[in-house]
Amino acid sequence: MLSAVCAVWLAGSAVAAAQEAPSGPISRSDVQFVIGWQNLHKPASNNSDDWVNAILFGGLGAGWYWTDHLKTQVDFGGGTSGHQYRYEPRFANGTDLTQFSRLEVRETSLAIGQQYQFFRNQWFHPNVGGGVEIARETTTEAYDPVFGFDPVTRTSRQIAPARVEGPEHRFIARPFVQTGFKGYLTQRAFFTTDMRLMVRHGIDEVLFRAGFGIDF
Repeated sequence: MLSAVCAVWLAGSAVAAAQEAPSGPISRSDVQFVIGWQNLHKPASNNSDDWVNAILFGGLGAGWYWTDHLKTQVDFGGGTSGHQYRYEPRFANGTDLTQFSRLEVRETSLAIGQQYQFFRNQWFHPNVGGGVEIARETTTEAYDPVFGFDPVTRTSRQIAPARVEGPEHRFIARPFVQTGFKGYLTQRAFFTTDMRLMVRHGIDEVLFRAGFGIDF
């Protein structure tokens, strides 16, 4: 009789243990590929629009889950070249002139951040996070020639020749915040989308990303 009771108790304990939630994270790591739109804030003294918009962005990322909710994420990516047309006033020979130029800018970046993921073992996981991005920025600015009226010869002549400044390279470190979600297509395959705001002097960059990945 005692052996039968013990057997029933052991069987019940095994079933209860099997029904308990696992102590560790359901997924240990993931990788993802994303594409998106990058928008860079590039102030210019006389421009009405200080943003370089619609830059095509691509990247790869990998994450490590400490728990089902806390995740460390590392991302590497870069955008195509974006362009901004600028102008500034100049004064020569008693005449107000305008200097036109075209700025070309491109960034590649490495971002390390922490995410908090809501829900456990669900098909849809919203997340919020933040971290630091280190970007390598390359800029080139091409200036058009400046022409003005010569009152002596009463003809138009070149006041300043065309010139190109750059390419110039610099590294920028800036914090970011993000929000997004992760939705599962199968038990391991997922799609993801998020929005990141890089903050340096106000909002320095806005990045929209979407892609696919897999859990390990």
